[in-house]
Amino acid sequence: MALPIVGPEARQATPPRSLQGKVALVTGSGANLGRSTVLELARRGADVVVNARTSRDEAEAVAREASAFGVRAIALLADVGNEQQVNAMVAEALRRLGRIDILINNAGFRGSRPLAEMTTEEWRAAMAVNTDGPFFCTRAVVPGMIANRWGRIITVSGENSINGRTDWAHVCASKMGAWGMTMALAVELAQYNILVNHVVPGAWDLDATSIAEIGQSPLANGIPLGRVGAPQELAGVYAFLASDDASYITGQTIRVNGGQRRG
Repeated sequence: MALPIVGPEARQATPPRSLQGKVALVTGSGANLGRSTVLELARRGADVVVNARTSRDEAEAVAREASAFGVRAIALLADVGNEQQVNAMVAEALRRLGRIDILINNAGFRGSRPLAEMTTEEWRAAMAVNTDGPFFCTRAVVPGMIANRWGRIITVSGENSINGRTDWAHVCASKMGAWGMTMALAVELAQYNILVNHVVPGAWDLDATSIAEIGQSPLANGIPLGRVGAPQELAGVYAFLASDDASYITGQTIRVNGGQRRG
């Protein structure tokens, strides 16, 4: 199974298997950008753990796609905002795959509510997924990374979290909390050769499998490249950060947005 090449500059249909022998856990990977990320990591040789909160069918479908690249791929359900479920997921992944070298905290909560109308439950729901989730997942996988003296942790945010957005106080606050944790852990874990970075995606055409397939979108207004992105363009950034080619990159915020104005 081969994924489409996203740019005309690509020189080969299959990249070097730069992640051969590594195991990656991608949260929220039953669909959309998470799915694309799993498939790119698998294409580069990593065994993968596909995580979804409730849809076993979606997660297992992505795992089957990934396994076509000749890697081990398993699907595990867990709500990343639930400490017990995260611990159980990681324990099962370790039992079946032996290690976790790469963690991509991709799962995210999005909701819209004016602050004056926001309930405490809505606030806590955003914090549970966007802040507690990366904490629970990172804490669960770090001991093994320390023992192996190798690890990659990538936490995903969004442009709205940095620039601000009406009715998103809970989402923006929770994402910025995870960003702060990334900065602290990059310092704390550097001694163990564990690299911790923060990626801020821009706007995407989730149906596109190549640049040529990207449709017209009002979201492209204000983007210097004049278009939204194809999911594999973002997945390629994750794959690079997870590889040894990124061995001197940690504590960074990388915005993958076509040159969109910074906040």
